[in-house]
Amino acid sequence: MVFYECVLTTKHATHFKALTALMKQVSYKVVENGGIVRSIQNHGVRQLPHRFQAKYPDYLTQQRYYDKGRFISIYYDANPGTLKQVENIISLNDQVLRVTHLKARSKLDFITMERQDKNPYIQRISKQDKELMERRKAEDLAIATASSSGDAAIENFIDNMKDDS
Repeated sequence: MVFYECVLTTKHATHFKALTALMKQVSYKVVENGGIVRSIQNHGVRQLPHRFQAKYPDYLTQQRYYDKGRFISIYYDANPGTLKQVENIISLNDQVLRVTHLKARSKLDFITMERQDKNPYIQRISKQDKELMERRKAEDLAIATASSSGDAAIENFIDNMKDDS
């Protein structure tokens, strides 16, 4: 499953029931195909960066260009086949002006990167591992040198223990 973020821009005058029906339809399709809808957020009506053109003029006002729009985000886990079906549902809705699907990234995505030169977390862990291995080698060497010179001391200690009993 891939974690997707879908950002919709709809007409600002779209009725609440129409938006709710669209969100229910998208959510049902995601869940029907084994996905999980994590969150749906309404960011409200905002001024658009430039005029957006709708596919078709509005049937009531005959307006085709919009300066304001309602932004809605949907976060969900689904497979790529479900993504295509969701895009199809959204593209058939005449209230939607723009839609953008993103593969959402989290901080964990940067941890799993394979390029160590780009990932400071992996660099730090690799450095700590190298230092740990060097310390272990030094300890093993110290133990080996101590055991070769300390064998006589250990034998004397064991002999003393036997004599005391």
